[in-house]
Amino acid sequence: MITVFGADWCEDTRRSLRHLRRLSVAHRYLNIDEDLAALERALALNGGVRRTPIIELRSRVLVEPSNDTLTDALIDDGDLTREEAGDRLMVQNVGDLERALRTGAGVLLVALAPSLPRVLRWPARVAGTAAALSGIAGWCPAYFAANVTSLQGPGDRPSEAARPAWIATVIPEPAR
Repeated sequence: MITVFGADWCEDTRRSLRHLRRLSVAHRYLNIDEDLAALERALALNGGVRRTPIIELRSRVLVEPSNDTLTDALIDDGDLTREEAGDRLMVQNVGDLERALRTGAGVLLVALAPSLPRVLRWPARVAGTAAALSGIAGWCPAYFAANVTSLQGPGDRPSEAARPAWIATVIPEPAR
């Protein structure tokens, strides 16, 4: 069982937990602020230094890992394959800011459709509905086809952004 030792207030803990949920990997979360035994175990795993999150896998311990590092470790441990990880991560491939923009633009386009010339009403409604639905669902078919994502980019929870580029490949090859 994968164990995440973290704190509710920690952005890296929240990011790692979100990532494990997106990958559909079974794990347990222990809050070191509320569980003294969990704090002691986390300190023992990290040489007495308190940092969050500390993720205990079968074969190793990760301290404040990036999502790519965590994914690579799960693949190395055999918890999932690279293909499974890619498939699971593509269930949602649109970041938070982009989701809000897509939803808002889609609703606005549907609302403005009746005021457009008759020939443009139907296409505007279809395009607006498609944009709003991709924003609500967090999934873009064009991103899926290109195997890219806007998750973890500068528009996705900027305080937790893991990379400066807006669009990136879903599962980069491991750096070895």
